[in-house]
Amino acid sequence: MVSTVSLPALNGNEHTHTFIFLHGQSSNAHEISQQLWDTLDSRGVSIQHIFPSVKWLFPQAGEIFNTRYQMNMREWSNLWDSRNPDEYQELQIPSLRNVIPELVELIEREAMVVGLENIILGGISHGCATAIQVLLNLRGRSRRLCAFVGIAGWMSFRRSSAQGARELLGLGAGPTDDLYRNTPAFIAHSADDNVTSIEQGKRLRDTLAAYGMTVTWKEYPTGGHWINTPQGIEDVVAFLKAQGLVAHQP
Repeated sequence: MVSTVSLPALNGNEHTHTFIFLHGQSSNAHEISQQLWDTLDSRGVSIQHIFPSVKWLFPQAGEIFNTRYQMNMREWSNLWDSRNPDEYQELQIPSLRNVIPELVELIEREAMVVGLENIILGGISHGCATAIQVLLNLRGRSRRLCAFVGIAGWMSFRRSSAQGARELLGLGAGPTDDLYRNTPAFIAHSADDNVTSIEQGKRLRDTLAAYGMTVTWKEYPTGGHWINTPQGIEDVVAFLKAQGLVAHQP
């Protein structure tokens, strides 16, 4: 089972939503949680303090052997190259078959507390790409998650349908198309990202739209392999408020 950094709702606020956010390749749960808290809006406020009723979960990938670099790395799957994630994509399948059911189980456990419709799923880079596969393989009685938020990511295993992508991973039948189709997505990418090109982000946007999802797309001239600040954070906040999250008013 993946280990997880958990940060509760702030200052005794009622826990209304849970945001599950996956880190990128060679990062970890502690690093990404700190990086997120250090990313501030134009008032100097972090997203954690903007939404104090949100519980944050940061799953941590295990170390697996990376074929390209011939060493163990902390990553969700055996990724060859984030600049061209389609290259040798078959290497990713065995590890994703192991980790996706664990992440699905994590979401299902959290949904027992707040309801699947109050879960926000997302990630950055390799974490974004992995989280999308998790979303496509989710089951549940709810018609949707609250939202999906992807930063500087890409679409692994692009196929003509979500079912085609699921069949490639071979995780079995069960998920319904309504759940991911009814989940609104926020996808952001910076033009100066030198790790994963913005063209990968655009392909991700277009693939999710072709799968029937409603996608809010934001691109920024700067931000690197992260989210633009402060505008990017403020755009995420506006998107989440539109999904029903209540922001703290200073």
